[in-house]
Amino acid sequence: MTQPSDERARRPAAAAHDHPGAAPADRPAAEEEREESEALAAEIELFSAERMIFFTDAVVAIAITLLALGLPLPHGLSNAEVLQSIRARQSDYLAFGISFLVIGGYWRMHHRLFRFVARLSARLMTLNMFWLFFIVIIPFAARVLAGNGGFGVRFGLYAMVQVLVALTSLGLMRLLRTDGLLRPDAPPVPPHASLGLCTVAVMFAVSIPVAFVTSYAYLCWVAAPLAAKLIRRAQGLRTAAAARGRT
Repeated sequence: MTQPSDERARRPAAAAHDHPGAAPADRPAAEEEREESEALAAEIELFSAERMIFFTDAVVAIAITLLALGLPLPHGLSNAEVLQSIRARQSDYLAFGISFLVIGGYWRMHHRLFRFVARLSARLMTLNMFWLFFIVIIPFAARVLAGNGGFGVRFGLYAMVQVLVALTSLGLMRLLRTDGLLRPDAPPVPPHASLGLCTVAVMFAVSIPVAFVTSYAYLCWVAAPLAAKLIRRAQGLRTAAAARGRT
C-alpha cells in the first residue's frame, strides 16, 4: 500500500537529478525587472541631456537677440542724413555681423557635438555652463568693440572672449569622447573639427597684439576660416597618403 507514495516522493528527486542546472522559476522575472530598470535609467539620462541641450539653445538664442537689440537706429530727416548716420555707425553694424556669424558657428558646432549624447556628467555640465557664459558675453564685447578710442583694448577684449569660447568648445569635444557620454552608434568626431577650433583660437589670439599696432588686425579674423580650410585640406591629403602607403 505504501508503494505509490514512495514513487511520488522519488519523482521530484529524479526530476532534480535529471536537470541539475534548472533555473528557479522567478529568474526570468528578475531579469526582466533588471532590464526595465536599466532602460528607465537610460531614458532618464537621455531626458536630462535633452533638457540641457534645450537650455543651451535658448541661451544662444537670447545672446543673438541681445546682439540685435544693441544695434543703433539711424537718424536723420533726409536720405542723405540717414545714410550719413549709417556710415557713422558702421562699426556697430560690422561688430553685429561678425558676432552673429561667430555665435551661429559655435551653435552649429555645439549642435553637431551633442546630437548623439546619451548621458551627462558633472564635468560636462560645468564646462557647458562656462561655454554659455562666454557666449552671453559676446554681445557686451561687441558693443565695446564698436566704441571709439582705445582700439587695442576694445579689440583685444573681443578677441579674448572668442579664444575662451573656442577653448571651452575643445574641452566639450574632449569630454564627450573621454567620458563615454555618446551613444554607441555615434560617428567618430572628425579630426578636422578640433583642428578648426584650434586654428580659430590661435588666429584670434594672434590678433590681440596685432591690434595694438594696427587696426588691420581684423584681417587675422578674416584669415581664420581660410587657414582652417587649408589645414583641413592638408590633413586630408596626409591621411590619404598614409592610407595609400599602407596599401
